[in-house]
Amino acid sequence: MKELLGIDLTDNSKDSILNHFLNKAREIILGYCNVIELSDAYEGTIVDFAVYLYKNRDSAGIIKRSEGEKSVTYEEGIPEFIRLSLPLPRIKVGY
Repeated sequence: MKELLGIDLTDNSKDSILNHFLNKAREIILGYCNVIELSDAYEGTIVDFAVYLYKNRDSAGIIKRSEGEKSVTYEEGIPEFIRLSLPLPRIKVGY
């Protein structure tokens, strides 16, 4: 995750916030897939989503923002490029 964000591997000053976003990404993905654990094959996808959450942390809850003539629209929930990397959500049948 540090390498993807361009953070020096020996810099531990952001470890707690990076771990926060890594745990948050894992929880969101597990909830989306409706499972209690995922195969290790999806660790890279979890890290990609954690990086996305970290980079967009100041935009949480914002769907559309305009500044002058510049307008940005954000995706809600898990971005499509992450969802396409995940297994289909498990369907819960019955009660």
